[in-house]
Amino acid sequence: MPNRIWVKVSNRSGIPITEEDLQHPGGFWYWVWRHNVPVTIVEGVKKAGALLTPGYAAIAIPGVNAGYRTPQDEYGNAIGKPNLIPDLKHFATEGRQVNICFDSDTKPETVQRVRTAISRMGRLLVNEGCSLRVIDLPFGEEKGVDDFIVAKGKEAFDALYNTAVALELWEIKLFTLLTYPPAMSATGYAYALNQRFLGQLLVPEGEKLIILKAPKGSGKTQWLSTEVAKAHDQGRRVLIITHRIQLGEALCDRFGVNYVTEVRTNETGTLLGYGVCVDSLHQESQARFNPNDWSNDVIIIAESKFPT
Repeated sequence: MPNRIWVKVSNRSGIPITEEDLQHPGGFWYWVWRHNVPVTIVEGVKKAGALLTPGYAAIAIPGVNAGYRTPQDEYGNAIGKPNLIPDLKHFATEGRQVNICFDSDTKPETVQRVRTAISRMGRLLVNEGCSLRVIDLPFGEEKGVDDFIVAKGKEAFDALYNTAVALELWEIKLFTLLTYPPAMSATGYAYALNQRFLGQLLVPEGEKLIILKAPKGSGKTQWLSTEVAKAHDQGRRVLIITHRIQLGEALCDRFGVNYVTEVRTNETGTLLGYGVCVDSLHQESQARFNPNDWSNDVIIIAESKFPT
């Protein structure tokens, strides 16, 4: 490691370089290990180089699952718990701050695979006494941290680094995130209106999730009524989910759908769907709710709180 990079890492971490460190055969990496210098784990040597250059001690692994191994028998079956590879375990010392900064991706299956790898490796590092943080790169054309720094600048990464969250908080945050990124484009998949009433909004064909945010009295329920009618014309049922019973009953009355308490006494039953309180979304409730029954139907979640 060139001394100029070593000095940058020292200045950023606030950990001085002693004469003993300079004379030691292990050089830079011995200094990182000995003084518990914070390290960031990334995918691939180019990403590590991109972080080392501005003064971040970075360790590269060849893939998101390459930081740990699970013992297997001769048939490939797991026979033990995952454990860190020796190279990472060497740096997994008590009290060290370890950051994980993997590539961002828009494919749901890839996103899930990366998140699982972060949780597994992160837990192993925490078990060794490390303080684990996750640096989330934003979705965009720049998948890796190297491309991100080139496109956005070192200061943009500094901001991400400084606002990285602990593993526990990051895992909690996942429960509030949408699985798919919003389809924002010039074709009008996501847009803002500046008018008193919503009117007839054009819903993009093929989109599975529509989020509508508008003030009270702007015509949300009226627009939803037309969508419910369309669904019924297509032979699709409608499930209305609310957090208040009164709200659910009012919406069902407006849409011409039974509330769950009316299903057994009304002749239409569940033919057109029904409304239900979110607390009743389980098979032991009077709704006998089974999510597999609604695979090709329309779901309306009223007054939902989505993160901005």
